[in-house]
Amino acid sequence: MDSQLLLDTGLDYDINDFSEKPIVLRDGRDSLLWVHEPTGHGILDQKDWENIEKDYYKKDYRQQSSTNAKGGFVEPKEHLSISEKLNKRQFQQFSDKVNKDTKYLEVGCSFGGVVKNVLDSNVEVCDVVEPNRLDAEFIKENFDEITVYNDLLEDVIIDKRYNLVASFEVLEHTISPVKFLKKCNDLMDKGGFINIEVPNHNDILLHYNTEKYKSFYYHKAHIHYFTEESLKDICSMAGFDGSVDSFLYYPFFNHVFWLQNNKPQDSAKLALHTPLPTGGKNEIEVEINNFYSDVENRYDELINKHTLGDCLVFKGQKI
Repeated sequence: MDSQLLLDTGLDYDINDFSEKPIVLRDGRDSLLWVHEPTGHGILDQKDWENIEKDYYKKDYRQQSSTNAKGGFVEPKEHLSISEKLNKRQFQQFSDKVNKDTKYLEVGCSFGGVVKNVLDSNVEVCDVVEPNRLDAEFIKENFDEITVYNDLLEDVIIDKRYNLVASFEVLEHTISPVKFLKKCNDLMDKGGFINIEVPNHNDILLHYNTEKYKSFYYHKAHIHYFTEESLKDICSMAGFDGSVDSFLYYPFFNHVFWLQNNKPQDSAKLALHTPLPTGGKNEIEVEINNFYSDVENRYDELINKHTLGDCLVFKGQKI
């Protein structure tokens, strides 16, 4: 492992504790992951991301990532509708901290799904940092009383302070998650609360007999692969104290699809929503629908009990 790579990440780890793991990226290229043996944290070899320009997240990333299986682009408005249930669940990660005195900042808000739930709670302040131009314009046009900083967090200048900061599926894209989190820390009141969601490097599907998922999981734009231990370590390095929970982003029947077909579903709309098998027109149909819902809920509980969800969530406070 290159010593400069470790230095650039800001991680206070011993270089001798890393080992090399061959992986295949989602785009089919062979690559290497540098795995920190004590925690399981992974760092993607820099040859796969060192040439990514800052403008990538301002334009190209959304155009490349917001597509269905057939390559069709999904507009922010459609994303907002598709992800409504998921975004409500993400909001519930920290909803107990939200009240009329909340000064909220979300870093990397995308199309504003979680932001919508925050605004519906009548908070004092709701601001966002979103580098993508298309998403930033959508937020400005569709949400009132919100300040949009259309740039990367490292480049924005904000003279406000917040008592609640959240970020979803962003930290894995940063070269230095410690630097990113320290910037968040600098923008927070003492004792302020932070909520950080990232993909889980101990995702249950990585343990299943789904070989295609193992390459689908690794992405050229994801530099860091967090475990429960490493996420807590890194947040501590940035001045936060808290705990890590598991979060199941995609439901049980999406996992069943992977097992049966060894490939992703055709769209996020299909992957995120479990269709009920009947119209619920009589007692038997209602009972069958309830059975499906119970299975999904029990699976969610089981996976999260063992911290095997496809996401991890750090919930903590500024020290």
